[in-house]
Amino acid sequence: MTDLSVVVTAHSETVVCGPTMRSADLAVAAARDRGYSVETIIALDGATEETKAYFAQSRFDHWQRWEFAEGDLGRVRNAAVGRSEGRYLAFLDADDLFSENWLAEGVGALQSAEQEGRRVIAHPELNVMFDGGNSVLVHIDQSSPLFTPHFAYLRNYHDSLCLTPREAHVAIPYTSRDIPNGLSFQDWQFSIETMAAGWEHVLVRDTIIFKRRRDTSLGQESSNRRSIVRKLPAMAIDQVEHLARIGRERH
Repeated sequence: MTDLSVVVTAHSETVVCGPTMRSADLAVAAARDRGYSVETIIALDGATEETKAYFAQSRFDHWQRWEFAEGDLGRVRNAAVGRSEGRYLAFLDADDLFSENWLAEGVGALQSAEQEGRRVIAHPELNVMFDGGNSVLVHIDQSSPLFTPHFAYLRNYHDSLCLTPREAHVAIPYTSRDIPNGLSFQDWQFSIETMAAGWEHVLVRDTIIFKRRRDTSLGQESSNRRSIVRKLPAMAIDQVEHLARIGRERH
């Protein structure tokens, strides 16, 4: 089995993908230099003709190009998981960027955890927002004393651009969005459901995801519509504290 599948999802992006793909190529090269085998995939989901033409350039010929018609970011990720070969998976949206060391350090973190008998999902230490907004999100390790599962009532701890063992995505696929009815935030739901299933979310020091903030993004549309995460048994008032059990056990 290939060590890692990297999946770049695209729909209506063009020239902004240049820095994205450059960062992905550098991160893939660093992972390969570390000795990991890497499968590279561009997942075109209902892509516009302009987007298809952009990714048809010969400079992307070392990437596989898969076309889907899911019309949903979570569902296209699920579909890509089903076709990919990697033991681990890393997603990247077509207008965001990796730090060069993210893939190599992330895979290393997952392998080290597995040797200790731990089931973990890895996150970069920082999310740097740019373009339409400027801010920095510091991820909180689930074993940190700053971690409280009650925060998940208000905000999502864990961004979807994580590095994850295949079995986590197979067991807990992303749910579909229903933004018109106020149900969205697939990454938020995935975070809660994986914690409830016993997965530990950890941060990988000195790694970064750069997230492009756009007024027309799905996340922004969800916020504008005051969308919420679906009702989940793990978030019941007498159950939510159990989401912290993995981190507490480590201490």
